[in-house]
Amino acid sequence: MRELPGIDEERLRACLQDQYDLIPVVLEFLPLGHDYDAGVYRVGSTQGSEYLLKVTSRLLYEPSYLVPAYLRDQGITSIVAPVPTSSGALWTQIGNWRVLLYPWINGESSLTGMTAAQWQEVGSIFRRIHQVRLPTFGFESLRKERFDPTEYAQWIQIFEVQRLPDLSSASASLRALHSSWLEHQPTIHNGLATLEQLAKILQSRTFPYAICHADLHARNLIRAPSGHVFVIDWDEVMLAPKERDFIFLRKPHAEAFFQGYKDTVIDWSLVAYYLWERVVQDVIYDVHNVVVRDDWAEETRAQVVQMFHDSLGPRGGNLRAASEASAYVDSLSSPLPLYPPF
Repeated sequence: MRELPGIDEERLRACLQDQYDLIPVVLEFLPLGHDYDAGVYRVGSTQGSEYLLKVTSRLLYEPSYLVPAYLRDQGITSIVAPVPTSSGALWTQIGNWRVLLYPWINGESSLTGMTAAQWQEVGSIFRRIHQVRLPTFGFESLRKERFDPTEYAQWIQIFEVQRLPDLSSASASLRALHSSWLEHQPTIHNGLATLEQLAKILQSRTFPYAICHADLHARNLIRAPSGHVFVIDWDEVMLAPKERDFIFLRKPHAEAFFQGYKDTVIDWSLVAYYLWERVVQDVIYDVHNVVVRDDWAEETRAQVVQMFHDSLGPRGGNLRAASEASAYVDSLSSPLPLYPPF
């Protein structure tokens, strides 16, 4: 979130003192990330410790906090899990905002800058994550992959029938969205159709499932000055085939990752499905926020519309990767797992 959340700073300070026994001397808003429903702050306390404070208005998805805490308890120290409140809870509430506190980790988090050694470390981290088995109780709400794009198709159909026509006479950013959607409509529909075709194939097969972060990319990795890497942001965690965590691995980083992972057998039909799913998800996420949110400035809407437009054009990295993965799958004579073509 690049704009301040609608929550009073004094309420945040009081929450830190009441729920975490912390007296903040620094509470600095950080305009970071692409989660439009959350904001983060750097907290400095009188006790000398630093933390990252996150506030979010997303619907509660308990595994986002329970799973990283469990993984951390299993000895995977590279997992960043919430700091418990004084009563042992992993989160607390201020009105419509959920409040979480995390350890502050000095380091960098960006799409560039990861070394081959760090990607190899990430590979070894995720090998351990994918080997962890959850207990039979306590994680019942954890999402499980079903290869069902029905909701995506319904959303796009309803948007085109009920909302899209009205955008042509709205604000400048909404008019730009209307034009961009019409320009890229064939691409959007082709992406959805490809996703549905892959889903039918995958629904007829069985796969081993693992705990998947489900949003593994460099922005969700913190590179500490020591060189070690920490995994953050478990909002999308789920049970799925391990390929769910491989969609953002691109040359030359993928080779280093799999040197650490030590299992380079990949089912590319799964990778293709997840790449096309991400393309469709990004379309829906961007459009929904631009059209529905009433707390954004026009400048913010315009920026997101431009992101939407670029993602479906020649600069769209996920779209290009999805197309390449589909072409690779189509070139194969068998859907059996294969080694990635580095």
